[in-house]
Amino acid sequence: MLYRALLLSGLLLCAPVFAAEVRGLYETEVIANSPSNEDKNAAFKDALTVVLGRILAGDNVLQDRAVQATLANAPRFVKQHQYSLTEANLAADNEARNMRVLFDEQALLEALKTSKLKVWGDIRPETLLWLVVEENGRRSFYKADSMPELSVALSKGAKQKGLPLLYPLSDLDEQRQLSVNDVLSAYPQNLLNVSERYGVVSILAGRVVKMQQCWKGDWAFYFDDRVEQWSKSCGTLNEVVATGLSGVYTQLAGYYAAKPDGVESAGVVVLKIAGINGANDISRVTQYLQSLSMVKSVSWVDSQAGINRYQVSYQGNRHAFEESVGIGRVLNPQDVDTTGLSELRYRLLNSR
Repeated sequence: MLYRALLLSGLLLCAPVFAAEVRGLYETEVIANSPSNEDKNAAFKDALTVVLGRILAGDNVLQDRAVQATLANAPRFVKQHQYSLTEANLAADNEARNMRVLFDEQALLEALKTSKLKVWGDIRPETLLWLVVEENGRRSFYKADSMPELSVALSKGAKQKGLPLLYPLSDLDEQRQLSVNDVLSAYPQNLLNVSERYGVVSILAGRVVKMQQCWKGDWAFYFDDRVEQWSKSCGTLNEVVATGLSGVYTQLAGYYAAKPDGVESAGVVVLKIAGINGANDISRVTQYLQSLSMVKSVSWVDSQAGINRYQVSYQGNRHAFEESVGIGRVLNPQDVDTTGLSELRYRLLNSR
């Protein structure tokens, strides 16, 4: 059973796709059971496990030899750590502290060069989340102001996987066009039609249900002209939400991540960019392109008739490369059909 999310290809052609620069990918917070070296190093390993889980893509990440070697030497990659000044919320042990850990990005990537896994950079597409909450047999759309527990779980889960989420406006027009049943239906066309206004390439529809002893969750993810579905039968609210967002991460990271120095297919393309005015814009475009994980090198070529040309070499799938260039709210694709083109046209968007 395959749903056809036909709007996705159209969105890439007619509007800039919403994306965000995700900050703090190499930083997280964990609990250290005590200030002892043993407990501190164990906390470093826990923290590094979280970080690797939000930047790496591939099967059985923790079984990869390079990952295992990196985890075994977790303290070597710590750039900075700091304990909170109050005890962690653990009644059994007053020595436990929350600890913020920041890892050295360059050292980590260097250590992972021998891995078969891919790395997902910090420019990531926003995922539109349609979430239905069911309690005591009543269904309603998620509302952050009246559902603080769920709001915290979503914020925590999104941060854990480095996913920028976009929430519906829920204005009067939207309420007239879309019902809870549309989100839960096996026929999603109305949901997809209403989602067009947001200009996203990835849409997550979910239902979380409060049971007597736990929560359950069902998820459907629309991306790349297909749908994936998964569920969590019984768990805490945090676990149910984490299951939903982990599934999104798996799909998106598998598509956009690239091997830093691997043997993947590579290519070179010229980008013809309109809307550049002066050295600051040239620098802005160069820095943006260099920040994309699939890009290996960027060279400004020349400027003719108001069009600046850049030569870009990239690693990986050509279609994924084109999407990655267009998702950062910096460059808006101008070509309708890029098949076979050696030069691609973009327009620089105004900085905000």
